[in-house]
Amino acid sequence: MLGWFIANVVWFLGTSVNENQTDFFNQGGLGTLLVFFLLTWLFQGAFYGVLFGLIESFIKGRVPFLRLQFIVLFSQTLMAVILVLSLFQLFKVIDVVKVDTKIADFINDFPGVWLGFVFALIVNFTINLLIHIDWILGKGNLLNLIKGKFYHPKVANQIFMFLDLKGSTTLAERLGNVKYSELIQDCFYDLAVVARFGAKVYQYVGDEAVLTWNLENGLKNNNCIKAFYAFERQLQKKEAYYLLKYNEKPIFKAGLNIGTITVTEVGELKREIAYHGDTINIAARIQGECNKLGTNLMISEMLFNNLVDDTTLSMKFEGKVLLRGKTGQVGMYSVQRTPQAQ
Repeated sequence: MLGWFIANVVWFLGTSVNENQTDFFNQGGLGTLLVFFLLTWLFQGAFYGVLFGLIESFIKGRVPFLRLQFIVLFSQTLMAVILVLSLFQLFKVIDVVKVDTKIADFINDFPGVWLGFVFALIVNFTINLLIHIDWILGKGNLLNLIKGKFYHPKVANQIFMFLDLKGSTTLAERLGNVKYSELIQDCFYDLAVVARFGAKVYQYVGDEAVLTWNLENGLKNNNCIKAFYAFERQLQKKEAYYLLKYNEKPIFKAGLNIGTITVTEVGELKREIAYHGDTINIAARIQGECNKLGTNLMISEMLFNNLVDDTTLSMKFEGKVLLRGKTGQVGMYSVQRTPQAQ
C-alpha cells in the first residue's frame, strides 16, 4: 500500500493528466481527480499486494527470484486488465465517467493509460525487488539501513539461539559437498516456521543458523522455546522427503541465552546489521554443551528465570559450567517436551 501510494503520487505529479483532457469525464474539478487518485491507490495497493501474497502461498518450495518475478508480473499484468475493466464500471456507477462511454473510448482517449500499464509493471517489479532485498538482509533491516538506525552502536536486550545440525561432519562426508548443501538449503527453508513465533534470522554460518528475538516476542508464551520445537515438528513432517532424498533425518541442537548486546551497522564492501556482546558468545557455548549432556535444547539460567510456567515443557538444571573462553561459570538447563506435548 505504501509503495503504491508513493508511485501514484509520482504518477500524478509527473504527468499532465487532468479531467479537461478528456471528453467523457463529468466536470467535477479537483474532486474528480482526488476520487480517481484515491480509488486508484487503494485498488492497486490492495489488489497487487493480495495477489503477490496469494502467488507466494501457492508456490511450494524455493523459486529463483527472476522466475518468481516472471510469474508475479505475468499474473499482475493479467489482473491489471481485469482491474481496468472493473474501475471503468465503477467510475460509471459513481458517475465519474459518463454512462454512455464505451470501454474503447475510455482506454484509447484517456491520456497515458498504456503508459500506465508499463508504469504498473515497473512499480510492481521495484516493490517486489525491495521485498526480496529485505528478505536477504533480514526482514525490516533494509528500512533500518536506509534510515541509518544503527549507524551508531546501540544497546539492546535480546534473546539469541544458536541452531546447529547434529553430525554435520559425518553427513558432509557421506553426502558430498553438493548434496550436503542441498540438505542445508532444505532445512533452512523449513526453518521459516519460526517466523510464527516472532523469530528473526540473524545469520547463517555453514550448517548453523543464529536466531534472535526482542524480549517481548521471545518471552511471550515462551516463543523462543516453542520456535525450536515447531522447527523440529516441521522436519518430522518432512521425514519421508528427507529419507528419500538424503537417506537421513536431520536433527538440530540449540542453545539459547538472554542479555544485553550491542547492535550496529558494519562493513563498507558489504553492509549489514551486526550484533556484538557476551550474550551471543554464551549462547554459542551453551549449544556446544548439548552433545555432552545428550540433549537437543539447552538454555541459560538467566533465560530460564525469565520464562513463564509451561506444563508442556520440562526443564532440568544441569549445574553451573565453566564454558570455553569464560572466566565465570554459567548455569544451564536442559529442556524437553512433556509427554502430553509430544
